[in-house]
Amino acid sequence: MRDKKLPECCRPKHGKAVRAGILSGLIPHTGCILILLFAIFGVTFANAFFKKFLFNSYYIYAVFGVSILIATIAGFFYIRRFSDRRLKSHWKYLIILYGSVIIINLLMIYVIFPAIANTNSGNLKGDLLNLEFNIPCSGHVPLVISELQKVDGVKGVKFISGKTFEVYYDANKITEEKILQQDVCREFNAKEINKEDKR
Repeated sequence: MRDKKLPECCRPKHGKAVRAGILSGLIPHTGCILILLFAIFGVTFANAFFKKFLFNSYYIYAVFGVSILIATIAGFFYIRRFSDRRLKSHWKYLIILYGSVIIINLLMIYVIFPAIANTNSGNLKGDLLNLEFNIPCSGHVPLVISELQKVDGVKGVKFISGKTFEVYYDANKITEEKILQQDVCREFNAKEINKEDKR
């Protein structure tokens, strides 16, 4: 009721909370987004910079932390514009703000990244190696795919679900042991699965 008594210019604008929440959720995923775009368009020189951050197992926690921090800063500067700066007077804005941050992060990790991860899978023919990577989230999928595709003898890489990948390779050029020795495999403790299917 209090908001309706205020002039139009001074009423809390909840649409701004959504926009701020979306930006707060997207900005920390910049590294994952760029790695994905680089993989799609075949740009490899910039991956070296971003993969240093993505190789860190605590990256996903940092992403959520930075998202909340950015949202908090945005909320602070928004609320300070009003004469009534009590948090209880702006609870709707804050709920929408932080709710948007959480929703965007969940969408990026569980929907968007998995949906477009296989846009540059390569040639999915040849000898097959099923691997499970201990990646913290699906935002690392483009990194795994792009790193393995640079290996001579690897023809294509397909993300299946969760942490599982199919690696197609030429057995005349590279062995399974050699693939497992790659930096990305060692960094994320990759291990072969479904071995019994080969017997």
